[in-house]
Amino acid sequence: MRLSISVDPELLDLAAKVSGSHTKRESIERALQVLIQEHRRAQTIHHAGAFKLTLTRKTLRRLRHRD
Repeated sequence: MRLSISVDPELLDLAAKVSGSHTKRESIERALQVLIQEHRRAQTIHHAGAFKLTLTRKTLRRLRHRD
């Protein structure tokens, strides 16, 4: 998908140095990937403990050793 945007050149240069990217496109794609990962991580942390797990030790042991 082609897209035309204005980006702070200093910010883009710094992003390229930090990420090791070789192109502007690669820098932007990596930044978007990191943004999505951080969002998913935050959502996981938010939902952690949001449900009650009612497994017994016996059931957990059986599930672990199931092939």
